[in-house]
Formats: sequence, structure tokens, C-alpha cells
Amino acid sequence: MNIEKLKDKLAKNNKVMFKLYSLEYVIELVDNNYVQIYSPTYSNDIRKYNNINELLNNFRVYNETLLESENRIVVYE
Repeated sequence: MNIEKLKDKLAKNNKVMFKLYSLEYVIELVDNNYVQIYSPTYSNDIRKYNNINELLNNFRVYNETLLESENRIVVYE
């Protein structure tokens, strides 16, 4: 459910903010070429992926992908 909400918001706004554990993250769609994820707290650490599904399957927090952490994700409205 949270992953679908995240994808919908990204498709509408090209940007979505969410919280996982105690850290906030931003996912941005850049020129329809790639998707990037970063935390505003650590803005120099930007990870880039070819698409949202690649990001969801490969970006890890505490050794879990975002798909595995879906129940812990809080998408900001």
C-alpha cells in the first residue's frame, strides 16, 4: 500500500518525500531519464537508478530494500 502511494505521488509531482525509521528521504524523477534518492540530512549522498522499480529493489536501509520495508514507510502528503 505505501509503495503504491509513493509511486502515485512520484508520478504526479516528479518528487515524493517519505520517512523510514527516523530519517526523511526524497525521491525525484530527473528529466524522465533516471530516479534519484537522497536524505536532506545527507544531501551529498545521492543515489541514482534507471527507474523507480530498480530503486525499490536495490536501495537498502539497514540491509532491507524499500519493498521489504514497505510497512515502515510513511509517505508525506
